[in-house]
Amino acid sequence: MKIKRVRIENFCCLRSLDVSFDSITSLIGPTGVGKSTVLRALDWFFNGEKGGILSEEDVHSAAETQRIRVEVEFDGLTDSDRAALGHYAPKGVESLSIWRTWENGEDRITGKALAYPPFEQIRQGTGSRERTSAYKALRDSDPALGLPAVRSWDNAEAEMRSWEAAHRDRLTEAEVEGTHFFGFAGQGVLGKLIDFVFISADLRAYEETDDNKASVVGRILEHAVDRSEAEAQFTAIDEDAQAAREKVHKEIYEPVLARLSGALSAEVGRFTTGRDVVVTPTAQVPKRAKTAFAVSIRDGAALTPVRRQGHGFQRALIIAALRYLSECRRPENGTRSLCLAVEEPELFQHPAQTRVFAQVLRSLVASAEDQTQVMYATHSPVFIDPSDYQQVRRLYRVNGGEHPEVRLRALTETELRQSLDGRVPERSIARRGATRYVKELAEALFADVAVLVEGATDESILLAFAERQGFSTEALLPIGTRTG
Repeated sequence: MKIKRVRIENFCCLRSLDVSFDSITSLIGPTGVGKSTVLRALDWFFNGEKGGILSEEDVHSAAETQRIRVEVEFDGLTDSDRAALGHYAPKGVESLSIWRTWENGEDRITGKALAYPPFEQIRQGTGSRERTSAYKALRDSDPALGLPAVRSWDNAEAEMRSWEAAHRDRLTEAEVEGTHFFGFAGQGVLGKLIDFVFISADLRAYEETDDNKASVVGRILEHAVDRSEAEAQFTAIDEDAQAAREKVHKEIYEPVLARLSGALSAEVGRFTTGRDVVVTPTAQVPKRAKTAFAVSIRDGAALTPVRRQGHGFQRALIIAALRYLSECRRPENGTRSLCLAVEEPELFQHPAQTRVFAQVLRSLVASAEDQTQVMYATHSPVFIDPSDYQQVRRLYRVNGGEHPEVRLRALTETELRQSLDGRVPERSIARRGATRYVKELAEALFADVAVLVEGATDESILLAFAERQGFSTEALLPIGTRTG
């Protein structure tokens, strides 16, 4: 299961934005336009409170209501995805839409599913008793449905799901509240099908080296370390220790407590008959602490915590952890997809290391058998491959008075062919897209205006003219130069 499209409404600076995603998606645009906001909206959708507690300050200034909504459409559904999602993704349905809504402090998750309309009306009831009564009323009013009698709402819901599974032809698409189905704060089944990892620009690596399920290292340990054998041995140790405690209790406490029990029974016998007081020792079993793993850095003879390392090394550690995480997930037999969202992946990296990171991210997708997605918000042309221009999403602002809006530009191969129709032969478009000079397009994608020149002479004239007019030439990049 992979992310196909995201629709964001009233989230921070994004009033209404529709973003499609590929296996690799590059979000570019001016500083402050909302690239990172797209990733943070997804982080909130998948990771709930970990993605940030929302408030009224997160609602777009032009919103008519205090409502934030993030809708995610998934495709690439596997058989295991469908089995886990049930009526949300039956056979024949190629995509699945789920949206998370925050409104006036209330957080809820809804999904599109096939359902029987009268059943959905029952499910909209406010309480179990009311819904159970509505089920019984429908059963009595429409005997042809063949619904059995039930004693509780859980039984009624199970019978309705069973009926819907046997009568697919009578179902229609409906918006179904899925908070309970997907678990608290959007986890549960959805979290088991797709693992969304957000690496923010201000993230410190030592925060991700704690051994917990939410951290990158915790996820690595979950997949790479088998704790079952150690847990079995710990259980045997606990059982032996418990037997030893009981032996000590019996040898030391039992004689004393037997006398105490007899004395108390005699005293109670003064007031009532037929009852004895029995005092016995209780061997308290100490709660076993989970084995935790710590990450340290050995630098020569020194062994130091990660937090003592520089920002560049910490960022490199996160890169290495992400790569290994993608590799060690393979034993799951493709039942869980991995989505990596990275904010400014070039941060704290020198140019050579930046190129290595770009290669690492692309190699993750290439080696993961369509089970890994990568998306990043970047200002670096190193992370842009012009030959895969379809992966680029350029965000820009439209001045709308007091409430500027964010829009998006993207280009598909079909749109490119249409725009060049009659100018460039169709068969040469793909070939020219891989030539050397077009690779300079990566940096030009970050510019507001690109100027195409024919040679070095034209380039020099344009730069000289700009300097004489007082324009800064630092940001100018003539592209597509050729001798003519």
